[in-house]
Amino acid sequence: MKKFCSVILSAAMCFSMSANAAIIAVFGNNSNLSVTSFLTANGHTVTNFGSAAPTAAQLAGVNAVIALRADGNDAVRDFVLAGGLLITEWSAAEWALDIANLLNADGGTNSFIGSNTPVTLTAAGLALNLGMGLPNPYSDGPRTEFQWTLSNIGAGVDILATIPGNTPAIIGGQSGSGYTLINSLDWADSFPESASASGTWLLNALNLVRSEPNPVPAPATLVLLLIGLVGITAARSNKK
Repeated sequence: MKKFCSVILSAAMCFSMSANAAIIAVFGNNSNLSVTSFLTANGHTVTNFGSAAPTAAQLAGVNAVIALRADGNDAVRDFVLAGGLLITEWSAAEWALDIANLLNADGGTNSFIGSNTPVTLTAAGLALNLGMGLPNPYSDGPRTEFQWTLSNIGAGVDILATIPGNTPAIIGGQSGSGYTLINSLDWADSFPESASASGTWLLNALNLVRSEPNPVPAPATLVLLLIGLVGITAARSNKK
């Protein structure tokens, strides 16, 4: 399996850059069903959790979480820190940045930027293959019409795409052992279940799923693991 290891991802994180199927959790309040159908049609295994963020138990075995215009929770934050991939849409950026503190940047406010606003992938974004099959810049009607502004972008965060005025629109970086990909555009608006620029971008983004996923275990699994470790330690002590 081909792996991509880049200085863009600090601490030499390695992600699969082949179009392998991922196990994905989708939650939020914008085109959940269409996004789920689109990803399923493209070979991914997807569970739509509706408006509520999934629990730690529900995230066991998941590779990526997509937050559609909704706040996450501690379980989603811990999932990312343990090695998962988080992809946000529009206002979900505010939770990921200002509450979960997954990246060294801040969310802002809702901004109308105009239908079909061009999005230009930077060298860092192209290095992550986010532009595969897309013109650069690309635009997508109502899906590049609003932005949740970004500010105070600091060290360890890569600007992956901009809109006119050299305004950051997509940023990303390492969060613990995982990766947070903040797309601050309203890319899920009226999301089509067939190919679109935003759909192509999303499929490219999912190639950042770790080649060796480190899913968050359910609490019961952790308890069993601890019991097992205690038992092994005791058995070895008795043999001495």
